Amino acid sequence: MSNQLLLGFDIGGTKSSVVVGDGNGNALAHEEFPTSTAESTIARLIALGGRLCGGERPAACGIACGGPLSSRQGLILSPPNLPGWDRVPIVEMVQTALHVPTSLENDANAAAVAEWRWGLKCQVDNVIYLTCGTGMGAGIILGGRLVRGPTDTAGEIGHVRLMPMGPVGYYKAGSVEGLTSGRALGELAKLRLQEPHEPSHLDKIPLDQITGKEVGMEALEGDAFALRVVREQAEYLGRTCAILIDILNPQRISLGSSAHRLGNLLLDGVRDAARREALPAAYQACIIDKAVLGDQIQDLAALAIAREAAEAIA
Repeated sequence: MSNQLLLGFDIGGTKSSVVVGDGNGNALAHEEFPTSTAESTIARLIALGGRLCGGERPAACGIACGGPLSSRQGLILSPPNLPGWDRVPIVEMVQTALHVPTSLENDANAAAVAEWRWGLKCQVDNVIYLTCGTGMGAGIILGGRLVRGPTDTAGEIGHVRLMPMGPVGYYKAGSVEGLTSGRALGELAKLRLQEPHEPSHLDKIPLDQITGKEVGMEALEGDAFALRVVREQAEYLGRTCAILIDILNPQRISLGSSAHRLGNLLLDGVRDAARREALPAAYQACIIDKAVLGDQIQDLAALAIAREAAEAIA
């Protein structure tokens, strides 16, 4: 299994990518492009996958995509970050074109499997991966098994409402996604810039052009206002972690994109908030940190699902 060629497709709201790798979690080739319509994006994924495999037939193809979706039926079901992608039979389309076993998984679930298998070397049986990207979702592994639920919506923590009002995420104001995702950092900054605040480099940017990435960059440069916004987001993310800790009692919560960009500027506040809010024994039993796989996790997520698809027929 470790030497077999695996093919992975990652479909995001902004960009999609193809990765070719092996069963040991080594990415051998990678290429990405802007996401567009379902039909054109899938056609490009298939063509690019064939080219990157260099004529060799992969053992399986794994597809990672934001939910909602049906892993059992192989359907993408109108994700909020993919407008127009309504009941797309992507597994059937890929299998028909490439003639290889193909499996679809929620991107957070796929990343959790990669983190568990290749980042943590299967040494932690109870782990949660939080995407902390454009959106916010959770991949949950309990007892060494991925938790999907009967409708593939286990782990949709982004939909949970933390506050009566606030930035909108996952169609809901004040939601976890609206307050803790990468996009949310920019939205929080826009709100706070309209209130009395200390001078900031962000004042020079038109309000509608401010993004979470820019807020993070200014925070890393020591901008006092940006640092305050990051600390506010860390508080919300820490409360979210506390909810997961109290309900699921994980050994580890691995945080994705934003945590890697911001490091301890974000993590210190997240841990402080989780410590205050969670049951003490449950908090002490849980490590909250950046995902071990780092920036590799997006590539390896789809490959991890490809490996599972290959194992299922072995």
